[in-house]
Amino acid sequence: MPVEDVDEAFADTAKQYQKQANLPGFRKGKAPLAKVQAQFAKDIESRVRDQLLNDSYRKGVEDNKLKPILDPEVEEVNFKQGEALTFIATVETAPDFELPNFKELPAQQPKMEVTDDQVVKALNHLREGRAEYKEQDRAVQDDDHVVLSFTGTSDGQPLTEISPTARGMSEQKNMPLHVHADAEHDHFIPGFTSQIIGAAKGEERTIEVTFPDAFDAQPKLQGITATYVVTVEQVKEKVLPELNDEFAKSWEAESLEKLREGVRTDLEANQKGDARRLVRMQVQSEYAKLLTYDVPETFQQQEMRNAVNNLVRSRRAGGESEEDIDKAKDQITAEANAAAIDNLRWFFAHKRIADEEKLEVSRDEVIQVIAAQAQQAGKDPQQHIKELQENNQIGYIQNRILEEKVIDLMADHATITEIDPPADDAAEDEHSHGHSHG
Repeated sequence: MPVEDVDEAFADTAKQYQKQANLPGFRKGKAPLAKVQAQFAKDIESRVRDQLLNDSYRKGVEDNKLKPILDPEVEEVNFKQGEALTFIATVETAPDFELPNFKELPAQQPKMEVTDDQVVKALNHLREGRAEYKEQDRAVQDDDHVVLSFTGTSDGQPLTEISPTARGMSEQKNMPLHVHADAEHDHFIPGFTSQIIGAAKGEERTIEVTFPDAFDAQPKLQGITATYVVTVEQVKEKVLPELNDEFAKSWEAESLEKLREGVRTDLEANQKGDARRLVRMQVQSEYAKLLTYDVPETFQQQEMRNAVNNLVRSRRAGGESEEDIDKAKDQITAEANAAAIDNLRWFFAHKRIADEEKLEVSRDEVIQVIAAQAQQAGKDPQQHIKELQENNQIGYIQNRILEEKVIDLMADHATITEIDPPADDAAEDEHSHGHSHG
């Protein structure tokens, strides 16, 4: 910046100070300029320096058509009254790349069809929700729900001698259990409840079980044979309500027919939602494969540090020792670097798509997300907004919404192939819901 511009800026700034100056012996704004310059020399110089650096940096960016993404690193500043201003600014710019076509990305989705079987299954699920456990005055049968008291020993020793944390396996009073004739489905100890089938209420039975070789709940008991003295306190049978209009009304439907229709509509909506989520995941993943450009070094280093921290955190959470994590240092770094590059490529690409397609995030959309977060966390929305502002998190939320809009746009324009839905695994289903009566 030429010396004339520097001197002019000094003169203008000194005059501004003169208008505001309160110096002893002079009315406000009437002190001689030379006195004001002497009194406020440091302040004037500081203000001129900031203003000129800002102006000339901005002009440099505009003249060179740069798109800075971080604040510049400014060095070698030569700045004095009566001299030209020179400085060097190092600028990190957004990558310049050809944006691949984000329309017509391939995706598969299951054919959408709600079968009568699925409706029946969903109705039975509603019945399960209203099941009653009715006490029975009879012997224990498969699929009953019982209340038992028991003590367990191995070679005459309480099980807590073998595994001090196994108190719940060693002795219980009035423990509710679900009876399974099929040992492998027993949620307590495989083969435990099947041995009390046929026992009457109040009866005491002595049974033997061998803990499986893989028993994660109590590894110290693996392979051990235990003797249990069991008393049946209560026998209950799960009774499902009948499928009729009265049942439908308990779910706020006028009739059973209306309830069926409502269930079918819900299942269709669920299928649509699942299919949409599937397509969105696929298009984002397909698009990521098309992004191959280089990303800014400074950003990559920063993003990589975050990725390393996340990977280390998740390994710790998974129970890995510090020694194992240290041994896997190279692998973690390689994974983190790949993740950092992918994240940054997506970041710049989705911003470009949003610009080109004029996608914007409104204040209302941000407030909606914040309100939902606050409700989930049981916080006051105003308080939550304040915390987010203090932690500079609002921009993060805006970007997240913008990303969702870009992915939605990709999904809207995807080339979708319909495939057959995965077959229902009936056996798996029966296992997860227990044996159903009726």
